[in-house]
Amino acid sequence: MTIAAITESLSTPRFATYQLPILGATSPEQCLGVYLWNKQLASAFLPALQIVEISLRNAIHQAYVASLYLDIENNHPQNTWDAKKAEARGWFITTFTEQRNRLAWQQIKMAKDRLIIDKKPLTPENILPKLTFGFWVSLVKNSFDVQKASYLTLWPNLRGSVFPYALDSVSNTPLSINSIGNTLQDINKIRNRLSHHEPLWRHKDAYQVEDIINAVINKYDLCLKVIGWINPSNLKLLSLIDNNRKMAELCSLHSLWLNKQLPVGLSSLPSQTDWIGQTLLDTTHTGEVISVFPNAIMIKSDKNRDIFYSDRAECDGDIADYIIGAKVHFYPEISKRKHANAKKVSHL
Repeated sequence: MTIAAITESLSTPRFATYQLPILGATSPEQCLGVYLWNKQLASAFLPALQIVEISLRNAIHQAYVASLYLDIENNHPQNTWDAKKAEARGWFITTFTEQRNRLAWQQIKMAKDRLIIDKKPLTPENILPKLTFGFWVSLVKNSFDVQKASYLTLWPNLRGSVFPYALDSVSNTPLSINSIGNTLQDINKIRNRLSHHEPLWRHKDAYQVEDIINAVINKYDLCLKVIGWINPSNLKLLSLIDNNRKMAELCSLHSLWLNKQLPVGLSSLPSQTDWIGQTLLDTTHTGEVISVFPNAIMIKSDKNRDIFYSDRAECDGDIADYIIGAKVHFYPEISKRKHANAKKVSHL
């Protein structure tokens, strides 16, 4: 596989993005190395972006539902609480009508359409995770402030619940919803850039390569900052998978240089065509026949001591040849019956 073939596959215009003089890529091989560096940056960014998205979604949803529950308990008869609380959990479905907010309504409709395709019920719990990060970001703005008296009031009532640690670094006073929303918009742009396979390091005002790398560092730190605004404990998830260290290693001059060297000798590198054959885990079991029937046998697995059922169609050869105590080899399969199935049974 040559550099030219790879360049053509990636599209020449897109590949040209990595030929900036500031990156020091003076050959097609080095440009490919910068491309690979960006891919690794994107991979390290993804966990942080996912935690931002999940944290924001759940914080807004849970805080607003809690406020609705409180209103229900304070202003409605107790015998109506359960029904009203069930309805409250789907607040985003009933609030965003086509007339009020067509864009949000369309996103909810798309989420429902995906669930229909997956043959899953259209419950609030199923719709919620299907909504995009942009949907939740669009709620963090003054349009949903109590002073606007719109169809949905979120701020400032829920600010302390959703963003309890969003404080100005100098004055230690709470950040405004618009300030928080602008930061979330910046993160959404990063997410979109990543999903469209665009360079994460692009920086129009960069004078030197250090500026480009620092721009990536600042973008990643922005994600950490927002996670901390919502729930600092969630930052530990990134520590558990060693993500911050991986990102720090990638955001270095050495890592960029190293990646630019990777494609050297690419033409002599063999293409890996049997990756799955070398990677798939062995799911087979061995076991002992413990019961024999005219049209089926029962097997006890050596691996986990579970009992498996196998009908004669799954047994290699004549079922009469399978006697109690015989050692067999088989593939386990989940079943709705009491015992799991044994498939493709054969003698050891």
